[in-house]
Amino acid sequence: MEVKSFIGVDDAIRKITKYGPRRKGRKFPVLDSVGRYSFQDILSDQDFPPFDRSAVDGYALNSDETISSSKNNPSRFKLSGKVFPSSKDSIEVRKGEAVAVTTGARIPRGADSVVMLEDTSEKDGEIEVFVPLRKFQNVSRKGEDLKKGFQILRKGEKIYPPHVAALLECGIEDVQVISFSIGIISTGDEVVSGEVRNSTQPMLHSFFQRKGFDAVSRNSVGDDEREIEKALDSSKEDVIVVTGGTGPGERDVMPSVIEENGKMIFRGLKMRPGRTTSFGIYKGKPVFMVSGLPVAALIASENVILPVIRNWLGIPEDDEEIRSGILGRSLVNTLGFRSYVRVRTERKGKKTFVYPTRVTGSGVIYSVIGADGLLVMDESSEGIGEGESVNYRVLRW
Repeated sequence: MEVKSFIGVDDAIRKITKYGPRRKGRKFPVLDSVGRYSFQDILSDQDFPPFDRSAVDGYALNSDETISSSKNNPSRFKLSGKVFPSSKDSIEVRKGEAVAVTTGARIPRGADSVVMLEDTSEKDGEIEVFVPLRKFQNVSRKGEDLKKGFQILRKGEKIYPPHVAALLECGIEDVQVISFSIGIISTGDEVVSGEVRNSTQPMLHSFFQRKGFDAVSRNSVGDDEREIEKALDSSKEDVIVVTGGTGPGERDVMPSVIEENGKMIFRGLKMRPGRTTSFGIYKGKPVFMVSGLPVAALIASENVILPVIRNWLGIPEDDEEIRSGILGRSLVNTLGFRSYVRVRTERKGKKTFVYPTRVTGSGVIYSVIGADGLLVMDESSEGIGEGESVNYRVLRW
């Protein structure tokens, strides 16, 4: 595995694009859909609210009859009924009348506004109104929340809690979400024997689950080609992520397994950490190979695998929050490599200083836990001097 055979991150993502699996959808309960991605455009099939309704507890009446209302000169109305959200009977408000309404109740015919309880006084079947009202005051208009034909979700859009409310308001209890599963296999005799604790596989499992996909952790296998083949064959997921077995060591057998049963698309990337990241096709199925070291695997998953999956599925990139600060310690980069530097920030007066937690150290997990940003040094950069202004991406693992 020679450095000269490595390719750039952007080139790798372009190469992988054409190998995506077929896009699928599946029905999912709206209440459990947050964090998933909509498989289709979803439009409101009705106005919501479906009718003018009261936004407060109070009295429905005609606003024209309150023009001169004040504490010293209240308008008086005969109380002619009461309406609840569950009321089915049709009530009409006539001149000089008011109807008691609770929040969510349909506005009676003849009324165009609602006066709040605290602005009234009720006695002997009559109410006094102490404030003037304007037309539609304290009224939620028909279609004010959602108009018929309003686009609640776009295809590929991530579902958030407000979408749940909108979908349920339209009577939609199940939604088609993008169905995509990721099988995660760990390799290495040292992992199987327990000599090295397998923390990378569960970390990636939780990472992809949090990103809105179905992750399945498969059994760990040793450095044996036939055992690795069995593990790959048993995975029914859409794509496989293999940890370990990608480096230049003589026991790193993953590339030979892929070559015997498919095709290696690339082996090694010009990035750090994560330079052993590779990709191939095994019996028609996409397989990502990443380092068994947790930081390298996490950086590769965030910056290579995740963008590729989103591209395959038509999912927009998350909006990145980019901030700036002053570099508190100089950085050196290997020319030709893209470096993902974990950084922590510190506020001093009105200035933000950015300190690298670690440049190297693919297995040093504290460098990620202690970081709140990611500073990316481009392939053409030889380094950044202390005191220079830098941009960094806010981390949201």
